Amino acid sequence: TKAATLGVILTTLAASLEVDTLGSVALLLLVTALLFLSAPLGASLLARAAYHDQLTPRNLPGRDDLADQTTTSESTSTADRQGTTGLLVGWLVVIWIALFASDSSGVVVGAILIALVVSAGLPGYRPRWPRGIFNPIDFLRFLFVFVKTLVAANIDVAGAILRRRHLRPAIIGLDLRVSTRTEVTLLMNVLTFTPGTVAIELHGSTLYLHVMDLTDEESFRTEFVELEDRIIAAFGTPQERDRATPR
Repeated sequence: TKAATLGVILTTLAASLEVDTLGSVALLLLVTALLFLSAPLGASLLARAAYHDQLTPRNLPGRDDLADQTTTSESTSTADRQGTTGLLVGWLVVIWIALFASDSSGVVVGAILIALVVSAGLPGYRPRWPRGIFNPIDFLRFLFVFVKTLVAANIDVAGAILRRRHLRPAIIGLDLRVSTRTEVTLLMNVLTFTPGTVAIELHGSTLYLHVMDLTDEESFRTEFVELEDRIIAAFGTPQERDRATPR
């Protein structure tokens, strides 16, 4: 889920620079976005299933913050808000047009009709309006920090394998300051996408991560806080931004 997905995403991004039509670029970028949204989720589900499977061999000689948790709960900060038909229809129309790589009238009309049918038949999939305020400049800063973390993690994991370094795997619980589902999902995906860490479960406002080598917990928590700060700056609510540590 990590190496293969990263390879496909990089190849797809490279291909988007070579194609000569806007529709083809939209299709390739859509593939990239869907890979980023789906592959880390698959990794988390596999890790969670393995953790709770009694027959799966374990290598956790040290810390396991998740061992004392018996029930799985989810943050419900936005659960009381109803989804919006317009958001689901708009998203499905964009995906449909991108998949066909065409904005002809037939494709657009078909996309709208199908989107309306899906929205009416599957009301539970209607997304909620985000409570946060999107900041494009801070989003670019977040991307820079994410890419820097991704490169450093790949180098660290490769070095650990080549040098056969003794690893100290652990499961650590981290208290979240992000509160909206968009931010929590993005944070979990980013951490799972990064080599060396996998998000396993979310209990209330505590996220449990499997860390391949927890040699310096303070440094790890510092990097986690920085990443969370960047997400809050890019997508957070005004209340979250007031509480965030200035950087």
